[in-house]
Amino acid sequence: MTVNIKTTALIAALAIGLAACNSTGEEQQTESSNGAAPARTVQTAEAEPVQYREVVFASGKLSLEQEARLSFKTGGIIRRIFVGEGQSVRQGQVLAELALEEIGAQTQQARLGEQQAEINVENAKLALRLAERDYQNALGLYRDSVATLEQLQNAEVQLDNARNQLEAAKKGLAMQGEQVEVASFNLRYSKITAPSNGVILKKLAEPNELVGPGTPVLLFGSKDKAMVIKVNLTDKDIIHVAVGNEAEVRFDAYPNHAFKGEVREVASMADPYTNTYEAEVEVKPEGKTLLSGFIGAVSIFTSASTSLLKVPIDALIGADGDRAEVFVAEGDKAVKTQVSIFKMEGSHLLIERGLDSSDKVITSGVGYLEDKQPIMISQR
Repeated sequence: MTVNIKTTALIAALAIGLAACNSTGEEQQTESSNGAAPARTVQTAEAEPVQYREVVFASGKLSLEQEARLSFKTGGIIRRIFVGEGQSVRQGQVLAELALEEIGAQTQQARLGEQQAEINVENAKLALRLAERDYQNALGLYRDSVATLEQLQNAEVQLDNARNQLEAAKKGLAMQGEQVEVASFNLRYSKITAPSNGVILKKLAEPNELVGPGTPVLLFGSKDKAMVIKVNLTDKDIIHVAVGNEAEVRFDAYPNHAFKGEVREVASMADPYTNTYEAEVEVKPEGKTLLSGFIGAVSIFTSASTSLLKVPIDALIGADGDRAEVFVAEGDKAVKTQVSIFKMEGSHLLIERGLDSSDKVITSGVGYLEDKQPIMISQR
């Protein structure tokens, strides 16, 4: 009895299978005879209008807007450096000084020369008074016919000479005064003082070293000025960048924070060595510690915008350069459409031409679709 039940069940299953095969064959014959591809279930996405702003990416080193290599006006031996690297300083604070013996001696010598020049002027004035008196005496004697014309002329020559000597003495005094000013200037700049509130970025020399005039001793950064990051841009990027553009800067020291920035300067000519254009972006610290020398990744948001349509990249059938094809759902059919790609951005395509904002592109099953094939849109 058990065998008979199993046999009956097997026969029934085979019958159902044969019936299904015959039904499928009939459907395929019907579809083949009609010449139409079967309707497929697809998913769609709307073409989303967007205003695209070109973003320029670059990287550069952070620095203070005003950095200066401080040096002595004259050469000499460094007596003392009063500050260390990283130290904050205030305007007018003495940072370093030279050994002043030689410079002080030169200043004293200039002042002595000025005093001697003043004495020479006084002597020239006395000589002029004497020459004027002699001339008046000779003139009176000549009128009384006591002195000869030659004696009067000699007295006149002595008077002119005394006047010239006084003028020369006055010029010598003025020259010595300038020498004193030069010596005093050199003495004043034998000390390095902070030009503004700032920080010592680096020491470039040590005490007891002999340095020449203008040799950098300290690298100084002003805190009164902004922090900037300078980036080098190609000619394709620089044409989109303008003063005032917003920027975003990221540093490895703060990986989860984006600092706001603004383009302050844009070069009008290329660097002759790199053929790139420099742009300066001001970075707002936003209460965080930013140190000169940080390497930052900069994103500059340009002011020019373009009206585009955004669609998922899954809608793409094929592409050749900026030309591509997608399927657009028109009623119950999939219509192959030519589009122009402006840019790929993440998981989306930015379409410049070929679609309208009312279009719906097919995003699933596009690899099995044919042009104008019937479709059913999934409601998921």
